[in-house]
Parts: sequence; C-alpha cells; structure tokens
Amino acid sequence: MPFFPLPFLTAFFLVFIIVQLARFVGRGLNWVLVVTVAGFALQSILLGLAWGFQDVLRIPLISLALALPPLTWLSLNELAGRTGTRSRIIVFAGILLLIAAVNMAFLLDINLLVDVLAVVVYLGFGGHLLWQGHNPDLEWMASQPLQSLMPIQRAYFLAGTILLISAGVDIVVALDIRLNDSQISPALVGYANLTLLIILTVTFLTWREGPALPLRSSPDATRRIQSEDDTDAEEILAKLDNEMETSHLYRHESLTLNEIARRIRVPARQVSIAVNTLRAMNVPKYVNEFRIKDACRILEETDMPVTEIVFAVGFTTKSNFNREFQRITGLSPSAWRSRAGARSGKQPDRSVIADETSLSET
Repeated sequence: MPFFPLPFLTAFFLVFIIVQLARFVGRGLNWVLVVTVAGFALQSILLGLAWGFQDVLRIPLISLALALPPLTWLSLNELAGRTGTRSRIIVFAGILLLIAAVNMAFLLDINLLVDVLAVVVYLGFGGHLLWQGHNPDLEWMASQPLQSLMPIQRAYFLAGTILLISAGVDIVVALDIRLNDSQISPALVGYANLTLLIILTVTFLTWREGPALPLRSSPDATRRIQSEDDTDAEEILAKLDNEMETSHLYRHESLTLNEIARRIRVPARQVSIAVNTLRAMNVPKYVNEFRIKDACRILEETDMPVTEIVFAVGFTTKSNFNREFQRITGLSPSAWRSRAGARSGKQPDRSVIADETSLSET
C-alpha cells in the first residue's frame, strides 16, 4: 500500500529535528520540547505499525495521541517563558487522567467516548494555541528578545494548525470506521502524515534563523514598572522616540519590551498599546524602523561592509536584516548604497559591492 511508508518518513524527519534540538538543551531550550517532538515521532512509528498490529497497538497509540496536545501546549509555553513547575505538574496530572479515562473507556467498550475525548482535546489545545499566537497583549512578550517574538508566534500558529488538522482527521476516521468499515482510513492517515511532513519540511527550510530560544532577563528587566495612570499614548511615544534617537537603544541585540519600558519608566503594556495605536505596528517592527534608518545612514556616509552594519544596528542575523531592509525601504542594501553614491558622485568600493552582493543572496 503506497500510504504505509509515510508515517515512517514523518518519524524519520522528526528524529532529525530532535537531533538538531538536542544541541540546545542546557543552552536555553527546555527538555519538554524535545520530549514532545519525540512523542510525535513515536506516534508516527506506531501509526505505521498500527495497520499490521491494530488491535495490539490501539490503546498505546490513542493514549499517546491524547498526551501530545497538552505536551505541545506546555512545550511552547515553556519556550516562551510563560510556565513554571506548577504548570508542569497540572499538565502531567491532566495527561495521566486522560490516559486513565481512555483505558477505562476501552475496558467498558465505550469507543464513542474515546473519539469524543480525542476531538475535544485536539480542538481545545489547537484553538488555544492559535489564540495565544494572535493575542498581541500577552505579558510573556515583554520579557522576550524582540528578535524572537515573531518566530515564537509562528511556532504557536504552526502547532495550533497541526492540532486542528489532526482533530479533523480524527473526526473523519471515526465516521469512516462506523459507516464504511475503515475503507478510506488508511489513505486518510497516509495523506495526513504526508501533509504533516510537507509542513515540517517547508518550516524547517524557511526558518533560517534557527529556534527562537528564550533568554532569561534580569530581575530589573522583568519587574513590573509603575507609572501615573494618566500617561497618554502621545507622551509615551514621545518618550520612546527620544530614547531611541538619543541613546540608540535599538542597537541592543537582545532588546526586550521590559527593557524599553524600564528605560522610559512606563509599563510594558502601555508601551505596546501606544506603538500599536499611533504607529499601527508592533514593537519589534517599530524598533526595526530605527535600525534600518541607522543602517541607511551608515550605508550613505561610510564604506563599512554590510555584514558589519547588520550587527552594528542591532540585528542578529543577515537574513532578518535583509528582509526588514527590503520591507521598509523597498530596496536592497546594495541598491541603497549605489543610489546614494550616484547622488553624491562617489564611486563605491568594489570589495563593498562584493560584500553586499553576497548578503543579498543569503
């Protein structure tokens, strides 16, 4: 059957991801994420075996399937720095209760309860992950490096989407088993694994900046800052603009919203609201506007290689710099420098041109 190998291909790819993630354990990456990915790999292996040993593997396969959504939720919130020991205890206790409920349902031959539990768990956690990714006012964002916020949000969207797709597959498979005697279930599971494999591959190939690892900020940076209630958005933004222009705060590579708030003595939430309201953008994009403005000045006034400008203005990767420069100016760094040189009559250094050409290809 052509669909049989697909779960094993997905498992192989997930094992490759585990090997990549293992390098970051102990360097900011929590072990829960590695365990979660390993759980998805094991699930793919069991799915591949289930068609030959369906009766034997059904209970462990469904038990593992019910454990994965809460594990996924926990691992992403650990990655975002939003959980602690208490959350882990609650999640693992909930997983044990789910597994106990599944085994009890099998003993009592209540298969409908198993199907309902699976759908509710996947829809619930998948929907909540999507909501968390879309919510712009989450407090965890204030303590994260601005460079990592968008990758973390993409992880929320990806995980939530996969869980919702899984819920849809569970519903169709349950109906097929009851109405058609599993006539399309093998093909459906195969296509679902192929879809998962494609999503993972595209994400891995396009996510060039690597995993967004949360960095621990100092107690001063995470402390909630009090200010007068009547501070309005205009005053906050004026303070923020002045801080960016005078102290070049945007050049800090690991800049967080809490650090920005501490510098202008305004609560982080009010800073975010002011930027969103008056500039129609989030704080990371606001900061990148200053970084690109500074980069444009350096490109025009100096012969500094672009690879050095990237880090001088606060970016951590060349790809992110290149993308933001194109978004804000509509030009590549090399085109901007060439245009500035043409206006001034200055001939750019050939070594600089080679450096910028290399950058644009990354």
